[in-house]
Amino acid sequence: MSAADKIDVDHLEKYVVGDDALRDEILTIFSEQVDLLGEQFSINQTDEGWRNTAHAIKGAARGVGAWVLGNLCEEAEMLIGQIPGKGEKRAGLLVSIRQQLDETVADAKRLRDGV
Repeated sequence: MSAADKIDVDHLEKYVVGDDALRDEILTIFSEQVDLLGEQFSINQTDEGWRNTAHAIKGAARGVGAWVLGNLCEEAEMLIGQIPGKGEKRAGLLVSIRQQLDETVADAKRLRDGV
């Protein structure tokens, strides 16, 4: 996996075992899911909503080997409860998560297109 790759192809290959159609289907489902979740992710969510959205994206990301995105979401899961500066911390992390989402979905498209 190069630094530019957002998805660990070797990890994904363990599940698809050379089946390009299955890989493409998994990447399409992943992209659609994280796009929807990314749209609902907001610093104004309740703690439960914030944690659930972060957790869902984390699971989807780790399923395809998008480790950076998964790790950011794991960090986001912890931003609940009475934390000084929670809103600002969420806002900063959300910028990073959205950037990773965009880059990871672009990488998924690149893999599906065989580029």
